[in-house]
Amino acid sequence: MGLTRALAYLSLALSLSATANAYWLMGLGDAITKERIDPIVNPGEVSGHTHIVFGGSNFGFSVTTQKLVESECTSVPIAEDKSNYWAPLLYFQWANGSFTSVDGGAVAYYLFPDKPGTTTAFPPDFRMLSGSPRKRTYDPNDYAQQAIDFLCLDFNGQTTKHTSLPPKVCPSGIRSQVNFPSCWDGKNLDSPDHKSHVAFRSGGPDKGDCTDPKYPVSIPRIFLEIYWNTGTFDKVRDQAKNPNQPFVFAYGDETGYGNHADFYNGWESGVLQRAVDGCNCNIYGDPTCCGQEGKNLFTIRKDNHCRITPAIDERTTGTLPKLPGNNPVQPAGKDAQMFRDSVIPALISPVYAYTGNAPTKTGTVVGRPSTVAGGTAPTTVPTSVVPPSPGTTTVDSSPGVVPPATTSPSGNQATTGAPPATTGPSNPVTTGASPATTSPSGNPVTTGGSPATTGPSGNPVTTGAPPATTGPTTGRPITTGVQPSSRPVAVVTPPAQRPPTTTPGIPKPSTTKICRPKKKHPSSYHGKPGRNFFHNHQKRYDFDVDDYYHA
Repeated sequence: MGLTRALAYLSLALSLSATANAYWLMGLGDAITKERIDPIVNPGEVSGHTHIVFGGSNFGFSVTTQKLVESECTSVPIAEDKSNYWAPLLYFQWANGSFTSVDGGAVAYYLFPDKPGTTTAFPPDFRMLSGSPRKRTYDPNDYAQQAIDFLCLDFNGQTTKHTSLPPKVCPSGIRSQVNFPSCWDGKNLDSPDHKSHVAFRSGGPDKGDCTDPKYPVSIPRIFLEIYWNTGTFDKVRDQAKNPNQPFVFAYGDETGYGNHADFYNGWESGVLQRAVDGCNCNIYGDPTCCGQEGKNLFTIRKDNHCRITPAIDERTTGTLPKLPGNNPVQPAGKDAQMFRDSVIPALISPVYAYTGNAPTKTGTVVGRPSTVAGGTAPTTVPTSVVPPSPGTTTVDSSPGVVPPATTSPSGNQATTGAPPATTGPSNPVTTGASPATTSPSGNPVTTGGSPATTGPSGNPVTTGAPPATTGPTTGRPITTGVQPSSRPVAVVTPPAQRPPTTTPGIPKPSTTKICRPKKKHPSSYHGKPGRNFFHNHQKRYDFDVDDYYHA
């Protein structure tokens, strides 16, 4: 690197220090599960829509910080972070109304002022939510909606930013982005809507200070990115219900305005406080200098494979006749109504954590599905789960839309038979909430294929799905904290065929165009350094995709 470039980066580093932009980023590894579980919004019961979940293996229908800290494993590369991070799963909607799940992997940022003592770590049992699944319109002046956006990724061209799901082909996939609030009232660990105990900073989701006297405590700002492998569907977009924008979130949102994410604190005591006080040693977010090879503030693991066996006897991935939970797709124009399915699936117990490619044991189905009286959701279910023109749905080798794998007992991946038809419509439901609690006095102290893995020097890279591994299933079962119902439902006959589904991974270019014309970027982006490049003979960092490329 030449002297001029080195001085430029030194100047950038000093300016970042002046504007208090310390942070680290980390790939969240495997999705530990993809199920209808949400211990914040729907504690103790099956939730309304499917989530893709990352973090500690003790995730379940009810959690506490202590329970998460005791997790057998975590998908987070920082060993002391057994928090859970989750967001709605994305699906491709076929012209006949059926859906195929989309694979995804996540990267999480922790951002905070770099002056020690100015940021307070999350206290035990702290939790929060950012975004609202009801949203189907966009208000550019609303900080909560500014916190939600999308990138249409093009690793070899121009990546573009959108406030909704991008209405165009994204050659390298779609990245959904969620900023969490970073000002806290200093008292409540939760609130009835899971958002009122926290607030965004004075200048918006990614700038300003905690100037509101109701929310005086600065907490780490979590910025969650999920890379969706939408490129596997590019060759079959013409068979989608809406070829212009064929993707739908699990709660029935084709706009993306209702995207959201949840966080439940699972950090080991004292570790996060030490990190936000001292982890400011790399302006590009590489946490290596804060790990055991540097400041020793936390432990970085290179192998963070972690999954859990299903807790619900329901298929949520592969190709399905309806969205799990029987959620209707509700278009733009007005806030959506949330519905509850008339059929509650049976549960599976116990739940096991495992670190290999497949579990060595799983739980058993407990009880039978139950029915809920009524049902008014306007869901139209296809008579057979077969996309149009099945002879044209197969795409070539790498990666492609291919039949799903078989798993049991819940069938959380596709089974050799087709998914069952719907058993009834859904009921409207008002989202419940867990009661707010108060923190202790004083100063309280982070599958389908995941493209986020750890590269050289601990830097996250998006190189497709993690390689298959083998490893033991832990012997200690995870308790779910919820009792299933034994009320029966009618048995239905599955359709005879199923359409293809996806394979994980977004391929990265094997080479990088170092000499392409430089792009003009703002001086900051989501509170991170300006979208500039640095490179040497081995690697280059491109802030457009927050990733290291080998040059």
